[in-house]
Order: sequence, then C-alpha cells, then structure tokens
Amino acid sequence: MNDAPRRVLVVDDTEAHRYVMASWLRRAGYTVTEAGNGRTALELAAGHDAVVLDVNLPDMSGFDVCQQIKADPSTAVPVMHVSATSIDARARTSGLERGADAYLVEPLDRDEFLATVAGLVRSHTSRRDITEHARRLADLAAAIVPLSAARTLDDLVAAAASGAATVFGAAVVVVATASDGMATRVVCPGPGRAVVRGRLLAPAGSPARPQPYVAAAQDAPGVWREMLDRAGVPATSWHVTPLSEPGGRPLGGFSVATPDGPLDDDDADLAQQFGAALAGALTTLRSYAQEHLIALTLQRSMLPHSLPSSAGLRMAARYSASDSQLSVGGDFYDAVELPDGRVAVVIGDVQGHSLRAATVMAQLRFSLAAYLVEGHPPARALDLLNDLLVRTHPELVTVCVAVVDLRTGTVEVVNAGHLPPLLVTPQGASYVRASSPLLGVRPQRDRPVEVVATDGPCTLVLVTDGLLERRSGHLGRALEDMAQVAAAAGTLDPGELCDVLLGRFDSAERGDDVAVLAVHLTGERTDAA
Repeated sequence: MNDAPRRVLVVDDTEAHRYVMASWLRRAGYTVTEAGNGRTALELAAGHDAVVLDVNLPDMSGFDVCQQIKADPSTAVPVMHVSATSIDARARTSGLERGADAYLVEPLDRDEFLATVAGLVRSHTSRRDITEHARRLADLAAAIVPLSAARTLDDLVAAAASGAATVFGAAVVVVATASDGMATRVVCPGPGRAVVRGRLLAPAGSPARPQPYVAAAQDAPGVWREMLDRAGVPATSWHVTPLSEPGGRPLGGFSVATPDGPLDDDDADLAQQFGAALAGALTTLRSYAQEHLIALTLQRSMLPHSLPSSAGLRMAARYSASDSQLSVGGDFYDAVELPDGRVAVVIGDVQGHSLRAATVMAQLRFSLAAYLVEGHPPARALDLLNDLLVRTHPELVTVCVAVVDLRTGTVEVVNAGHLPPLLVTPQGASYVRASSPLLGVRPQRDRPVEVVATDGPCTLVLVTDGLLERRSGHLGRALEDMAQVAAAAGTLDPGELCDVLLGRFDSAERGDDVAVLAVHLTGERTDAA
C-alpha cells in the first residue's frame, strides 16, 4: 500500500475561500495545489487524487472544467463541486449529472468537507489500486507464457529475467541449475532492457532458506558481481525466491532488486506466483531434456553402428534429431554386404514420429536386409517388404535401395516413393529419377529399376525429407538447390558432402529428423567375392 500523502487540487477564484479549504486539507495531511481559474485547473489536474472545484469561475464554468477533467484518462479523478451561489437542487443535480462525484454548498462545515474529500480520495485510491493490480496480473501472465515455449535452459532463463523485470519494474537476477549441477545466471537491468549473461559457469549456491527472504547488498553472491557490474546494476538489497522441484531438489531462484525497501504484500505475492510458474517450467524442461536424450539414444541404437568400406568404396552417414520432437522418429539408413560381393545401401522414412514409428522402422530395416542377403533383387525385396507392411502395420513408408557393384561400376536403384538419390561427379550433380509407389499400398505395376553406369570417382547421396521439407518452402526448388550445393562443394568425400549439406539445409525451422547417407565410389574395379 502506498503511504505517500494524497494530493488534492483546490480551485476557487476567491482567495479567502481557497485559503480556508486548503488550510483544512493541509492540517488533515493532504498535499494541496491551488488554482484560481478553470484553465489553470486543467493544466494542474494530472497527478492529483481529488479536485475541489468551485462552480462559478471567471473564465469558464466549473461544470465544463469537471467534464474536461473526467474526459481525459490522465486527469479522471473524483471531483467535488463547492458553491455559495449555485445552491438550489437544480444546480446540484446538473453538477452531478455532468460528472461531479459530490456537491457541497457554502458555508461549508469543516468536518463534512474533510469527510467528503476523504471518501472521494479513498474511492479513487481503491479504483487505482484495483486497476494497477489488474495491470500487474496481466504483466505476470504475459511474462509466464514465454516460459513454457522455451526449449533450452538459456532461453528459459533469459525469458524469465526479462518478464520479471517488466512485472516488478526493477532489476532481476535469475539462476537456474542444469542437470550437471552447474548454474546459468542472467540479469535483466530493468523493463525493456537487454539481458546480461553470466560468464562464469559455477555451481549454484544453496539458498539461505527454502522460503522467500530478503538479502542485503553485501550478501549478494560473489559470482553475481561481474555480471551486475556489466549490466550497470548498483549494489542493492534483493527479494530472493528460491525454486525447487516438488521433491525438494533445488532448481535455482530469482531475485528482484529492492532499492526502495522490501516488496509490499502484493508484490511479494506476485513474486511467489512467478516463482511457481518458473519452477514448473524448469521442471518440465529438465524432464523434456531427459526424455529427449532417452529417445535419441533409443533411436541411435536402432541404426547401424558401422558402415562397410573397401578399397573401392567408402561411406559416411549423419543423423540429426529434431529438437521440436520428443519422440523417436522413423528415419533410418543401412548398408548391407551381399553374398555376391555387391553392397546394398538403404535409406527410408516411416510415417509418424513416435515409439511405434521407431519399432516399425527397426522391423522393416532388419527384414529388408534379410531379403537382400537371401539374394532377392532390390525390386523384389521391396515388394516382399511391402507385403509384410500391409499385413502387419497401417503405416506408410518410403524406401530407396541402391545396390553398388564394384566389379562393373554400376549402381542399381529402386525407389519406393522416397526422395531421389543424387549422383555427384566431378562434372556436376544429377538425380536418379526412377520411382514407384511408397510402401503400405499395393503397387499396380512392377517397380522400375534404373541402372546407373559410373565412370570414375562419384558419390551417391541419399537423404530423408526432413533435410529439405519446410512449411515455407517448395520441395522441388529445394532439390534443385541441393544439387547445386553438392556440385559446388568441390569434394566427393562422403563425410565432407554430408557435412556440407547439413550445414546448408539443416535449420531450427524443421520439425522432423534428418538422415543423410553418402556412398563414394573411387572408380576402382574389384574382383567377384
């Protein structure tokens, strides 16, 4: 509650009347401003808690002055008319109808006058406090919303510091502990100002107590000092709100600078509410990170641990999980050495992003490898895989198989609805366009097979659509861009090409996992196995 003296504007063209009313108010503890006419009253009205207004002024009617005061949001405070001449019921009614909150006739009774002013000031203070509290709650809600959207600890801490600085109108320090025990620290010097991040990575200190408390300026942790100096925040006391998980494990805390003294009850309650929201967001982010790590570990365990290589063949693969997805995905790649000495490389994508998609992916990957090792041609192996998928799963799957024969330098490609593989040579890059329906539907015809004869070194690049598909882009144009980037890369090394493509096309905008598989043929011919 604000204990500052209340301000009252007294407007009367008769100096003696003005003096009497102002004296009564000053002795009652009010801060008084005086005006002798309407225009001066309008200039001075802002910042007051009530206006005592004579009805008959030399330059304009007090009724008109009242209407203008009420019409301007910056001056819309309670107005009490006083008059020694306009004292009949009609005048009083007119004044009240045109916006006045009270109407007294002279001669005034001191106690009635002061009681009426006190009532008007109380009502104004109450309305102002309610409006201010509503604004603060709206600021609190606006500050809490970005917390749930943050995907990293750094983003969450920065959003919390900026939002809390707006809510409390003061400098704010936020400390959050990562799963390894090291703390991230950020200070926001004030509303609308840029955050300053702590440079020192160190464990968070234990709070003085689990409940909110006030820390003196000299008790601020030493690791804050460099950060506060860079932010231009002077030494001050702090209102500290410790944060912890439901089980009691510390999460960090946030502190509001209190240079003008402790927070009042309303601000302390807002701090408690903001702290609860921040603790919830930190707990959720920790849980998300842990589950994402488990999902990613599971995903990687389903992919091949190594890729075959020989004198004429080298391979490289890259897999990048989407930060926007918690569950494992259905992207996969594989490389299988066949009994006759050829090598089959595979890339595919199971519809969906869930544990089920990952388990279907694993089943299909191992089944396809078994069909190929049994000696089935790639087109027949895909048909067998399609029969299995249609009988057992409702998912749709895209798969591309390329069988490399180092004896002849040929690559046999069969594509079931997947992005076309890109063949990169020293002369340029082009796609192998043969395609057939994706798996999960009955094909109406035999799957076309395209045999590519290579002459000299080349690299075949296979990718999943997560690398190129964007809501804001066109897939066909992205394929053209990828061919240009690969041709301009100036390298046929499979690892380097994978890195070039990821560096150029991978972005935070994507909402899917990405797999890239590159197969380099050196141009050497080998004997049959």
